Amino acid sequence: MMHEKVAVKERKKWIDYVKVIACILVVLGHFFQSMTKVNILPENNLYKWFEMTIYYFHVPLFFICSGYLYQKYSRVTSVECWCKNILKKALALGVPYMTFSTATWVLKKVFSSSVNDKIGGLGDTLFFHPTAPYWYLYALFFIFIVTPTFCNIKVTIFGLAISFIAKVLILTIGGGCYVYAISIVLSNEIWFVLGMSICVFNIHLKDMKIQGMISGCLFVILSVVIYTKEFHNEGISFAMGLLACEAVIVIVSSFENKFGKGMEFLAKYTMPIFLMHTLFAAPIRSILLKLNINNALIHVVIGLSISFSGPIAANMFMEKNKWLEFFIYPNKVLNSISKQK
Repeated sequence: MMHEKVAVKERKKWIDYVKVIACILVVLGHFFQSMTKVNILPENNLYKWFEMTIYYFHVPLFFICSGYLYQKYSRVTSVECWCKNILKKALALGVPYMTFSTATWVLKKVFSSSVNDKIGGLGDTLFFHPTAPYWYLYALFFIFIVTPTFCNIKVTIFGLAISFIAKVLILTIGGGCYVYAISIVLSNEIWFVLGMSICVFNIHLKDMKIQGMISGCLFVILSVVIYTKEFHNEGISFAMGLLACEAVIVIVSSFENKFGKGMEFLAKYTMPIFLMHTLFAAPIRSILLKLNINNALIHVVIGLSISFSGPIAANMFMEKNKWLEFFIYPNKVLNSISKQK
């Protein structure tokens, strides 16, 4: 039965596991994209299908998880609460965004001859046209600015309607919106609000196991048909994203107690892996190429290993010094300092 109030505050394992899956797909997407651009791996049909398929839903999964956690643990229903939340998010998102966007910018300038994508000025990169994968943090901050938490089901339905209209608007005008911050909010608000809605409606995802598995199978079949028949447009991408996100979230929720220690371990490090995987993978790839090592298997094994182990090791090291940890988890560090006073 649905209740017109927010669900009880208890951390669900599935939310962390979905974030792990989304993070792994982001890493794989960037890694194999880089491998094909420098001709280490062939840009064949299997790769093109894989890239098209994961881009339907890997970042939307992050937005859904963020929306769910925002609704579950925050209360932004007044101007005062809004101001406090924005200050909190400016730190939580702004510090890692600025830090690692700048690091990536420097890295691309240093390795300008061997990077896949050229980059503009630092100011433009930080404030107007963020680089991958940090555009997600950029978009999330602006979504927090325009999105209050929902106090009941009626408000939630209204929020869903507005976010859906925003999505239809951006699908209609396409590239006609020249302000990146506006277009990125219009495009991704729907995913964030869907996550909030899962929380408000207190949907029993575990009861939808069969539906999730059917959705997953249907998504895979449709993705093959869409790729082979070249039915590519933004509307289809959105519909496929909805189908895939439903499948992943329901299946993971249904089997959340079946995942082992490995998933729990990775769940602790999704943020550093997301922030730092390219900072480790790109230099290693450049070094291997400068050493005339072009063997695809060597690149894949070393590149993927460092994409995950590098950020995890770096985070473990940074945790030993609160000022280094500040660059990833600023609010956590400030809270620990305030408690010591």
